Amino acid sequence: MTEQITTFEASWLTVTEFTQVAGLSQGDVVALVEVGVLKPSGHSVHDWSFDNEAMTLARRLRRIRDDLELNLDVHALALGFRLLERITELESALNRAQRQQLQDQS
Repeated sequence: MTEQITTFEASWLTVTEFTQVAGLSQGDVVALVEVGVLKPSGHSVHDWSFDNEAMTLARRLRRIRDDLELNLDVHALALGFRLLERITELESALNRAQRQQLQDQS
């Protein structure tokens, strides 16, 4: 599936627009909000809106699911994503510590 929309200005998308552009079902989006991965503006599905950061995240999640060609439910996908985020955080912390150690040695 080719990405039809590749960039956005700072904008907010309704749930319907978001699901179409992100390539996720509304059920997937609701589940991702329920587990805290996506954080829309608004109090209910009918008035939710999503920003560019949420769109980027949703596309990453969809690509992970599609690339692995696994029939992962949204909760497994969210867990996998959180683990990948944590790995990235730990790698960044390790890199900072190594840079600091090198600076301290010189």
